[in-house]
Amino acid sequence: MSTQVAKGTRPLSERVYDRISNEIVTGVVEPGAPLVQEQLAEEYGVSRTPVRDALNRLVHEGLATLVPGAGYFATTLTRSAVEEVYEVRKALETMAIRQCGAKYTPLQLARLELLIAEGAESADSDELFIATKAFHLGLAAPASNGFLLKTLESVWDNPVQRLISRSYPLDDAKLERVANDHRRILAAARAGDLETLIPLLDLCHQKD
Repeated sequence: MSTQVAKGTRPLSERVYDRISNEIVTGVVEPGAPLVQEQLAEEYGVSRTPVRDALNRLVHEGLATLVPGAGYFATTLTRSAVEEVYEVRKALETMAIRQCGAKYTPLQLARLELLIAEGAESADSDELFIATKAFHLGLAAPASNGFLLKTLESVWDNPVQRLISRSYPLDDAKLERVANDHRRILAAARAGDLETLIPLLDLCHQKD
C-alpha cells in the first residue's frame, strides 16, 4: 500500500530525505536493505528525482552506501564507523571546553544538572539521545568560537548519531551508567577542573 510523503512548504527532496532517514534510523528499513529508487518513488507517490537527491544526501551523511552497479543500500554500522564519529565529536567538544577553560555560570551548571535528570528518566533511546546531545552541547556552549559550536551542533544533528544511539539496547543499567558518567563530568565542570573533565569526557565518548 502506497504511503505518500506528507505535503508541506519545504522542498520535496527534503521531505523525502526526512522520510527515508527516519525509516533507516528507526529500523523500519533494516541495515543493508536495498534502497531502490523506483520502488521508493512509487511508495512515496513522487518522481525519481527527489528520491535520487535524497539518497545522495543519505550517502553523504553516512546513512546509505552507493555500490556501483548495484545501487543504494541502508548503512550497516561497523565499529570503525562508530569510532570515526566519536573521534570527530570528541575533538570538537574538547576544543570548545578547553577554549572556555571549563568555566561555567551557576545557570549553566543548573541546566546541565537538569539534563542529567531528564536523561535518567528517559523512556526510550530517542529521549536519551536528546538529553545527551543537549548535555554535551551545554558543556561546549561557553566557548567563544561560534563556528566551532555550529560545526559541533551539525555533527550531533547528523542522523547517524541517532542510528548509533539506537544500536545500543536501552535498559536501567545503561540509564544509570550514562547518568553517573555525566554526574562525574558535571562535578569537574562545577570545580572548573579542566584536567579532570577532559579525560572523563574521553571515557564518556568511548562508552556512548
